[in-house]
Amino acid sequence: MAESVIDMSVVDELVELGDNDPVLLIDLINMFLEDAPQRRSAIVDGARSGDLEAVERAAHSLKGSSGNLGAVRVQDIAESLQVAGRSRDQASVDALVGSLVTTLDAAEAELRQILSRHGG
Repeated sequence: MAESVIDMSVVDELVELGDNDPVLLIDLINMFLEDAPQRRSAIVDGARSGDLEAVERAAHSLKGSSGNLGAVRVQDIAESLQVAGRSRDQASVDALVGSLVTTLDAAEAELRQILSRHGG
């Protein structure tokens, strides 16, 4: 099996926060799965068009939401994109976008599996 892109200790903590009722976890995953594709598009489109301010904003949002769910690799790449966008470093943004898309796809797939295990 491929290496997990989700820190399961964070997932477990979210379930515990809900008194072992996964409703909080389910809600957060559903919000992430609804929001992340929009953030990904904003980052990809911003990188393509040179709108690094849009990259910075979308990466900032993605960084926070992915961290909340334990998607630490997505969070790390989003943070790097945020910094590159803020410093208007087009080359770094371009170098990071592919990694973000691949890692985000893996995180979304893993979150869907977690959701199905928890009845979401």
